[in-house]
Amino acid sequence: MSDADSRRSVVLERARSQQLVAPSELKPAVTVYASPAWRGVEGDIWLAQWEDTTRIYKHYHPDIAFYVDAASAMECAEQTALLGVAPLVTHRWPEQALLEMQHLGAGWRCAGLQDAANPDIRTSIIAAKKSVQAGPRYARTSSVFDEIRSLYSYCLESKANLPRYIEAFLDFARRAEQAIGAVGTDPVPSHRDGNTSNLMIGPQQEVMLLDFDLAANSDPFEDVGCYLAEMYECEPEARTGFEEWHGRFDEALYQRAVVYGMLDNLRWALIATGMAATSPRRTLEFSKYACWRYLRFEQHSQQSHASDRLRRLTAR
Repeated sequence: MSDADSRRSVVLERARSQQLVAPSELKPAVTVYASPAWRGVEGDIWLAQWEDTTRIYKHYHPDIAFYVDAASAMECAEQTALLGVAPLVTHRWPEQALLEMQHLGAGWRCAGLQDAANPDIRTSIIAAKKSVQAGPRYARTSSVFDEIRSLYSYCLESKANLPRYIEAFLDFARRAEQAIGAVGTDPVPSHRDGNTSNLMIGPQQEVMLLDFDLAANSDPFEDVGCYLAEMYECEPEARTGFEEWHGRFDEALYQRAVVYGMLDNLRWALIATGMAATSPRRTLEFSKYACWRYLRFEQHSQQSHASDRLRRLTAR
């Protein structure tokens, strides 16, 4: 039996045990790709259907263990669902890295970048993420700085093909950590994923959050930065977006969020670099995705205005 068939059989058996009968249909729910966007990489997503019941299963891959704690991600998904801003988790099997979730049903769709232009959807996204930040703390605490260090070490150990100017990139991350550390942080539960494909949009433009693979207690402005980096290409619009989230404009806090958004590119570039070096899934374009993220990080971090941002985020 192939690995793919073996993984499918695990999901099929769990689905059968939940409903006491095999589903009439078990099929992949998303198309997986690592470029031009990152979608469905962390786990197989299955849609299981019975006569009057539908469920979604997420089965984590073992090759992502260097950046995702599957048991923690599933626990965060279950906890967040209780806030009403994520699909209900109907069962989880941490020993098999498998999660069963509510199927949202007709009228729901995956978000796309076009939704950034809709102010009602932006309001719903912000409300959902702020609900997480105001909710119970997660068991896990982390930051983009912790993860960049860990990911870089993994890439070195794996003899991954790192970019020529990686030391300059890491130097900016170190300086950013010093600047933000100087003003202090107050970690709160955070989604920490700006990817629009990890949002579901409902028929009334309501929003549900998906994928809690990076979820942790962290600086709330890290979450803001991930959101701004995904939703806005230009500085004036990003400033307006920050004010929509924060309720008022604050230059220092805005710059802090923008720096976090920049560092999110480095985090994902290192993730993709590690996957390119070690994942057995050779048909996915991990290196291509890494190059795009490194390019985006370099454009924003290796110019003089990047140092200006670090100075301005400490100004009071």
